[in-house]
Amino acid sequence: MLEQLQLSEFIPNSSNSLTLIKTDNNELLVSIVCVTFNAAKILPNLIKSVNKHKTSIIEFVVVDGNSTDGTVDILKENEDIIDFWISEPDNGIYDAMNKAINYVNGKWLIFLGADDILLDGFGKMISLLKETNTIYYGNLLFYGKEFLKVYDDYYLTKLNICPQAIFYPKAVFDKYKFDKQYKVYADYHLNLRCWSDPQFDFVHAGHLVSYFCDGGFSSYTKDPFFERDRDMLFKKYLKPISYYRYLNRTLGTLGMFKQFIQNK
Repeated sequence: MLEQLQLSEFIPNSSNSLTLIKTDNNELLVSIVCVTFNAAKILPNLIKSVNKHKTSIIEFVVVDGNSTDGTVDILKENEDIIDFWISEPDNGIYDAMNKAINYVNGKWLIFLGADDILLDGFGKMISLLKETNTIYYGNLLFYGKEFLKVYDDYYLTKLNICPQAIFYPKAVFDKYKFDKQYKVYADYHLNLRCWSDPQFDFVHAGHLVSYFCDGGFSSYTKDPFFERDRDMLFKKYLKPISYYRYLNRTLGTLGMFKQFIQNK
């Protein structure tokens, strides 16, 4: 919880189908996207942290899944901060995220959960967003510690790059969408595709972008389709040496050689 991690210094003091659209701005640089469902207890802290960074080049888009707990009232109360919002039924987190892509105007997108908090490094990342085929990612606060790993091909077999620290150029979503069959790790799948795609580069910057709240959807929900496909995805999208190092780590040397022979 925020209180347990003493993050207060990072938080500034400052009908269900209803939508609000402000005037388009051709200079919009970043779209902050949040998908929500029954998030009334946690959403206000995110909104406060977004408001700290709001300028004419940043928009805030919220796609809600027809909440019934007061979330919609919070959205209405914060229409001076939220540039676009909609509340209607959806088919899960990644369906809502795909939907949100249709409403954004920014050149880069960052996806946040309702229980996340933007930190001061977000503003520092903004100045780095130059190359429109580059995926920029920073650091995040995770389990009370700063996670600052610079990813390589092999490390991507160990851990996904957390979306709360990634700025995706719009070009990614002109080419790809989140694969909804992966109900927990569609973002992992997207990152693997982009990692192997010569059209895109990944660049790390050492700025603390956000506080990632443990205990969200991915912490208690399994993704059997991703687990089924994990080996295949690593083999398809990563370098062979990274794939076989992954097999050696998970299956042992003998298991790795058996897999190697079977794949021949």
